[in-house]
Amino acid sequence: MNTLVISNASGSSRVDRLNVWLFQGLLFLVLFLIIAARRPDILTNAQPWAEDGFVWMTEIYTRGFWSSVLLPQNGYYQTLPKLTYGFGLLFGVGKAALVANLVAIAVRCMLVLFLLSDRMKFIQFPYRVAAAAYLLLMPNLGEGYVNITNAHWYTAIYMMMLLVAEPPRNRVWATHDLMVLVISALSGPFVVFFAPGLAIKRWHEHGGLVQAVRRVNWFDGVMAACLVVQVAAILASSTSGRSSAPLGASLPMLAQIVQQRVVLGSFFQGTPISLPNSSWPAIALLVVLMISIGVAAWRNGWRYQILALFPVLMLGFALAKPMVSLTESQWPPILAGAAERYFFVTNFFLFCHVLYLVSLLGRFAYTGLLVLSMAMVPFYIACFNIPPLAEVGYKDQIRHFQLLPKGETMVIDINPPGWKMTLTR
Repeated sequence: MNTLVISNASGSSRVDRLNVWLFQGLLFLVLFLIIAARRPDILTNAQPWAEDGFVWMTEIYTRGFWSSVLLPQNGYYQTLPKLTYGFGLLFGVGKAALVANLVAIAVRCMLVLFLLSDRMKFIQFPYRVAAAAYLLLMPNLGEGYVNITNAHWYTAIYMMMLLVAEPPRNRVWATHDLMVLVISALSGPFVVFFAPGLAIKRWHEHGGLVQAVRRVNWFDGVMAACLVVQVAAILASSTSGRSSAPLGASLPMLAQIVQQRVVLGSFFQGTPISLPNSSWPAIALLVVLMISIGVAAWRNGWRYQILALFPVLMLGFALAKPMVSLTESQWPPILAGAAERYFFVTNFFLFCHVLYLVSLLGRFAYTGLLVLSMAMVPFYIACFNIPPLAEVGYKDQIRHFQLLPKGETMVIDINPPGWKMTLTR
């Protein structure tokens, strides 16, 4: 009798696990279709974007995978796009951009699935659904939608969620965590900002610095190793590939950038609202926002502190070392709408901060969440369709390139218009 009961329980457990995997697969497919529907040409007319072709595809096609992946780019290692194009080129140069887009979509899908998983259960599920909807439908994504060269902004969000998530409960989750850590830490400079977050977490968990150092684990060691690699690359090539153009920075312009690109940009596509020329309202808004986030971080402990610290450090670094212009002052174009990638993280965090403020409404919190979600629907509809990439003749030129005799070189147009890559058959 006991054997029969154990057998039934085991079978039931297997069925439950299978149902969970089927549901996760179905949800992944739904997320994939939503992402693709916002700009269908990422599948129907896949093209490299900027460094996708100019750097990753060209270097790997010309030098080979290992010669490319072991070199930093723009002052730090960017492993994910190199791995992706190394894999994509296995399917031929004509399919590499499509494979890269598929990987970039998958990264976003996995990020949303993690947000909705039990690892983030310390946040009530309705708020996580609202945050996931925003992550899928947020405005001002044209520059990074969807390509692998800007995927590290999303792996950075993924990593920050990982730092505040519930601990992994089995080896599958532990392996997942290490994979996300390595890919995130070695695919951009953000590991420099992950490290303070991990330090805050370990300090809280172990009750101080000494105990945190004594109880270092594999995850901590891997992050430390990735940090050393990226910092060494940054120090060895701190100006490599970075613009030396003046910033044109000032406090009023910083306040206006936060007002226009972070606050309004979190909800409106572009900058449709005309605001007074005076910088004082923007400075006042900046102060109010800083106080609001500071109080929330103080009241809510280490998790909120980590989540608040990262976008502040990230935006500070991006504005201190932007790549917008090689000759002109760089902050004015940012204020005008350039460099959308710099605001993916900040805008998502600001929306999450709004969700936190809604949660303070007590017994009216769910009503407030419903009102906010319904109010967001017109914004989501207005910005849902993202214009396709410009038609620069990429597909026809790739077909022509594949017919060239061995050893012949061709310059191929890619997006954004004006960018080119040079391949030798």
